[in-house]
Amino acid sequence: MNNWHSFLRKQGAIFSDENEVSFKDSLIFDEDRKKTSYLVPLTHLGVILLEGEDAKKFLQGQVTCDINKLSGKNSISGARCNPKGRTLTNFQLHQINDEKLLMVMHHSLITKSKDELAKYAAFFRVKLFDASDEYALFGFDPIDSKNQHQEQHISSSYSYEDGRFVASCPIGYAEEVWSNFIKKMTPTGTDLWKKSDIQSGIPTLQEETSDIFVPQMLNLDHLDSISFTKGCYTGQEVVARMKYLGKLKKKMYRIHRKNNILPLPGTPCYIEETRQVSGNIISAVQINIDFQELLVVLTDKAAKNKDIAIGDGSIEKIKYLPISYIK
Repeated sequence: MNNWHSFLRKQGAIFSDENEVSFKDSLIFDEDRKKTSYLVPLTHLGVILLEGEDAKKFLQGQVTCDINKLSGKNSISGARCNPKGRTLTNFQLHQINDEKLLMVMHHSLITKSKDELAKYAAFFRVKLFDASDEYALFGFDPIDSKNQHQEQHISSSYSYEDGRFVASCPIGYAEEVWSNFIKKMTPTGTDLWKKSDIQSGIPTLQEETSDIFVPQMLNLDHLDSISFTKGCYTGQEVVARMKYLGKLKKKMYRIHRKNNILPLPGTPCYIEETRQVSGNIISAVQINIDFQELLVVLTDKAAKNKDIAIGDGSIEKIKYLPISYIK
């Protein structure tokens, strides 16, 4: 546990084994939270630092997004695929300056992603580091003004369509930034952030869901995480073929179920007449004592059913919920 985590503990934070955080007086999933600006320490995420004059050039050939759209004022989202077009991780990309970029993703994929990228970085003037202990990440949803995220020690920020922000700052300033934010915002836990991600249809891949889906199955094309005009990158042929020639047979849905045991990411789903895997859970959150919301990738056939088995459970009724970018 680093000093930043120790500081958060003193502020009332409780950590899970997955680096997720909660607070004793965290906002509950009810209407009151819509009247309050809230702040979440995003300790479940990690950071890869790419540093060097070829940082952008190198990354352009590795990821689905167009690095030319990245700037200090415009963070972007993207994904990294294997040669078969399967998504290894999705991420936010922040620019500190022209020679220093931050890739923000789930902490469980940091080491593997850094090591795999490093194999190709040898031919470029760029170095990669696990900078998860060098930067603090904050998530917040300001209800008053989108300018509330501006703070002198913030290195970069990423804006969501739903009004939320992710901000990074050097770890040495994290306590000061926290103290400044907390004057206007209510601290709350990872679950509320995950719920907002689910409601907005934003997946966060982790170790259990890596290397399974092409990006379009995760709706990443709807989230501006894929450029179809930027040129070659690892897995590009498969991703492009899926758009122009293929037929997408799976995609991500938001569902509602009655249960109080959360399925883990990657948990398989089945339809009634077969025990062949028909999909996988991406993320799940408990919204009250009885009900959950989930993001799940399902086959077209499975998505026509309202009767699905999740993991070892029996067949149950589910309800499909809307995602704003799906018309």
